[in-house]
This record gives sequence, C-alpha cells and structure tokens, in this order.
Amino acid sequence: MSRTVTRPEPFPNMISFDIEGFIEASHDIMEVPPRYLSDELEANEIKTNTLSILKLLAECDQKATFFILGRIARDMPGLVRSIADAGHEIACHSFHHRRLYDSSESEVRDFLGEAQRCLEDASGKPVRGFRAPEFSITGTNPWAFDVLRDLGFVYDSSVYPTNLHDVYGIGGFSEKPLRLPNGLIEIPMSVATLFGKAVPFGGGGYLRLYPLALTKRLFRTLNGKDTPGMIYCHPFEMGDVVPRIAEMGRLRKFRTYVGIKTVKRKLANLIHSFRFMPIMDYIHDYLPEKTENGE
Repeated sequence: MSRTVTRPEPFPNMISFDIEGFIEASHDIMEVPPRYLSDELEANEIKTNTLSILKLLAECDQKATFFILGRIARDMPGLVRSIADAGHEIACHSFHHRRLYDSSESEVRDFLGEAQRCLEDASGKPVRGFRAPEFSITGTNPWAFDVLRDLGFVYDSSVYPTNLHDVYGIGGFSEKPLRLPNGLIEIPMSVATLFGKAVPFGGGGYLRLYPLALTKRLFRTLNGKDTPGMIYCHPFEMGDVVPRIAEMGRLRKFRTYVGIKTVKRKLANLIHSFRFMPIMDYIHDYLPEKTENGE
C-alpha cells in the first residue's frame, strides 16, 4: 500500500526593494556636482527601473515589500499606485534619502509622518513598515524606534546586526526578528557568522559582489538556524538606467557599480531556489503575537 509523503514547506524568507533615485541617494556619500542634478532624468530613471523590477516579479510570480521615499509618492503617485495595484506591500523609506542620525528627533518625527501620509494617499493602503536610508538607525539614535511606534508603524527593517560597516550596523543585535520593548517589531538584515564576525549578505552590494553559490549557501545556513533571510535591491541595480558619476573615487565606484549586470539573474535564481514573501506577510504568518488591531 502506497503512503503519501508530506514534504515540509520551504523555510520563509523576505524580499524587498528600496525605491529611490541614484543621485538623491548619493548626497550623503559625496558632494554631487550640479551637472548631475535633474528632476526629469531622475524621475525617468526611477520609473524605468521600477517597472523593470515589477516585470521580473510578475514573471517569477513573486510578491515583495517596496520601501519608497515619501517624496516619490508626492511627485510620482501613479508609480506608487501601480506597485500597490500589482499586489505588493507599500512601506516607507523616509521622505528624502538622508541618513536619520543626521537629523534631530523632532525633525525625524515630522518628515516620517509626512512620508507615511504621502505613501498612504498615493497607494490607498495603510503603510506599516519602515526602512531608514542607508540603515541609519544605529546605537546613536535608538529614539527612532519610539518615533516609529508613535507614528503607528508596526515594524522596522533598518538594523544590520554587524559592526563591520563604516556607515551602519549595531553589533550584537539579534539576527532573528524580534519585538522590541516598546512593541515595535524589528526585522533585521541578514548576516552570516564567518571567522567570528557578523558578515552582511543578501542585498545591495553584497548580492552584486558575492558569487551566487555563496549567497545561496548563506541563505541555507541562516534558514538552518530557523532564521529568515532578507533580500533587498535598488532600482539602479535592477533596471536599464544606471547613472554614472565620474567624480566618484575608485573604491566608491567599485562598491557602487560592480556586478550590476548579474543582479537580475541572481535574483531570479534565488526566487526559484528559496521561498520569499513580503515582510507583513511574514509577520502575520510567523511571529507568535498578532500585531495591533489584528494587522
């Protein structure tokens, strides 16, 4: 007599995109020469590359979380609505792409509230998630967690549990999603322990730089510890419009541009090899406590 074998469901991971313009995301890194500043060119870059992301996700039958700048929702509401209408989660990436720890608590409260309102107006959906530009919630501005909770956000995904990066990271922070003392849920970025160090992986430059086989191995290792992984990418890494700033230093050019042509292939392979979902879906299905109001 034959017996039906039930295979375990693949371990859940999360997939996200930080929607921003290339030039506006470069201001904290360097003094951008005026000749690169163009609202028209930046809008075209964002729209073209974001539509490329949506096309790939549709081909892979994959839903994702889109962290979008509030100023994009203000200036390009139709694009935000298109993302929402395609069934993706709309989340907040601040109003402008500036590091949070360079602003005061009251300033952050004001522009995050404005960003949330613009995104909800454009999408027609509640915005419950947040990711700081350049993961700029660190040990220097922990008050940001309380600001987010006060504004009604359910979760944050800004913490990299590492002390290896020169801009971001909180060394020793949990690698697993957790509920903070104020009730906010933190969904940390992915790290792997190598030679006793928490090494980032899974998105951005790490996805571009690391061989695909290594990234897949690190996802399997993390899932083996009952910990979900996180993918994150930016429009310039996924689309056909890649602005070039000639004045960038050699190291910055390497960190910014290397491996761009491999990202779509790597991402599609990862989507077919692992199970991914939007962040709020993961919170609903896998965190032990329900969020407020059943959300």
